[in-house]
Amino acid sequence: MIQDCKKKKIDLILTKSISRFARNTLDSIQYVRMLKAIGIAVIFEKENINTSTMNSEMILTVLSAFAQAESESISQNVARGKRMGFRQGKFPFPYGQILGYRKGLDGKPEVIPEEAEVIRMIFNSYLQGASLLTIKKKLEAGGVLTARGNKKWSSESVQRILQNEKYCGDVLLQKTFIEDVLTGVSKKNTGQLPQYYIENNHEGIVTKQMFREVQAEIARRNSKSAANQRKRHQGRYNSKYALSERLVCGDCGSPYKRVTWNIHGRKQIVWRCVNRLEYGTKFCSHSPSIPEEELHQAILKAVQNLAANFTDEVAAQLDGILRQMKVGENLKAQLQKQLEKAQQEFDRLLEMSLELDESTPFLDDKLRKLSGKIKILKANIAESTDGKGRTKKQPNS
Repeated sequence: MIQDCKKKKIDLILTKSISRFARNTLDSIQYVRMLKAIGIAVIFEKENINTSTMNSEMILTVLSAFAQAESESISQNVARGKRMGFRQGKFPFPYGQILGYRKGLDGKPEVIPEEAEVIRMIFNSYLQGASLLTIKKKLEAGGVLTARGNKKWSSESVQRILQNEKYCGDVLLQKTFIEDVLTGVSKKNTGQLPQYYIENNHEGIVTKQMFREVQAEIARRNSKSAANQRKRHQGRYNSKYALSERLVCGDCGSPYKRVTWNIHGRKQIVWRCVNRLEYGTKFCSHSPSIPEEELHQAILKAVQNLAANFTDEVAAQLDGILRQMKVGENLKAQLQKQLEKAQQEFDRLLEMSLELDESTPFLDDKLRKLSGKIKILKANIAESTDGKGRTKKQPNS
């Protein structure tokens, strides 16, 4: 409307009241002055004010201040009502902003099978090592639409799905809040207001264990140090090649990088120490360049040797079974107790990590260790249940 006024498309503005015209006193006076300067009058019906015949701005200023106070009071009452609802577990489910759910006949969230498969694919792909960009491209190539019906995805929207606890059946309330009623800007809640976590609110699309593992993997990738240890910025996760993130220089400790050499028109792919690439022999003088083909052959040979020695491992496992049968102890109850304790500790640390905006390397490291411990405990419990009785691997405490 203001743009049309500037283009002289509007001659007069009729408004019901001052509170409908502007959010606060400053905006009200500012726009009235601007419109008056270009010859456009504003008539406020409720207050019976016509700015074209108004001799003083005092009455308008006072009435605008009252309107602002009324608007602030209404906003505070609405916010207070929402927070009381949060305490009682009442909240509107954002069906239009979340993929995989629709409102069921009973009024509760209902899983959409086709969209649920997309969500599971995103979680599985991330745990298998795919980057956010890789998943984004996969979704766009498959013609999958976002929750708002867009064909284009972003890495941020994929990450929001991975971090959304609603996909495991839980709900975290009051993640954000509006600090200033006048600006209306939403701010992340990092402890300013209480948050409420509702478990098993609805049917989950992924398991709670998978959701925990994804959060631990996010923390691991976010805490990754820079490939070049002499640079202070944070590193970036790379999943482009099978050996990315897996080769480390034995001389200086920096990761190896895949490089294509062009020697007299002949291309050769090698893996090279990042420090050696950027600084020559200044910081790393003994690291070799490894041709990719030789590297693949060495890995293949190591796998074959491992398979050849597999019979010894089976014999060791059988020996463990016999020993366990002689002792006659059932470890399932003990393992279950350890698992519950580890999961409670994981949830506690995860809540702490999510509440903090800055990077928390210590918490991320603890989350990774706990995630590994939980995996081992679950595997051991499954083995003790199906009667295989394999030798149990003890998790690190």
